[in-house]
Amino acid sequence: MALVSLTWEIKGQPNCAQKQRGVQLFLQWAMMQGVAMLLQNRYQRQRLYTRIALGKANRMDVVWGETAGVDGQLWLLYPILFILQGFEAYVGLQLLRTAFKGVTSEWQVIFCGILLVFMAVGNFSNTVQTLMAKSRFKAKMKSSKIKRELD
Repeated sequence: MALVSLTWEIKGQPNCAQKQRGVQLFLQWAMMQGVAMLLQNRYQRQRLYTRIALGKANRMDVVWGETAGVDGQLWLLYPILFILQGFEAYVGLQLLRTAFKGVTSEWQVIFCGILLVFMAVGNFSNTVQTLMAKSRFKAKMKSSKIKRELD
C-alpha cells in the first residue's frame, strides 16, 4: 500500500485538498498503529521477563500461551487494537466514498480503500479469534487446576 501511495500524484490537481485529507487520515492511522505496536512489544517483553524469572524460559524463547501473563496490560492493549481496527476501516471507507462520489476516481484511491477495509476486517477477526482461544485456554487451565485440587 505504501508503494501505491507513492504513485498517487497530489500536487497541482484540482481535488488536491480532498486527496490530502485522505493522506492525513492514513498518516494518523499509521501513527496509531505505531503506538499499538509499542504497547504490544512492551507486553511481550514483560511476559518474557516473567517467564525467565520463573525459570520457564530462556532469553531466546518466544512467548506463547497464558502461563505468565502481565495483569492489566490487556485491558489497555485490546481496546486500542479495536479502536485502531475501527479507524482503519473508517479511513478505507472514506477513501472509497471519495472515489465513488466522483471527487476523485484514481485507481490508487480505490485500491488503498479496498486494502484498508480488507485489512481491518481481517485484523478484527484475527483479534477476536485470539481472544476466544485465550479464554478457552484459561478456562481449560482453570478446570485442570480445580481437578488437581479435588484429587
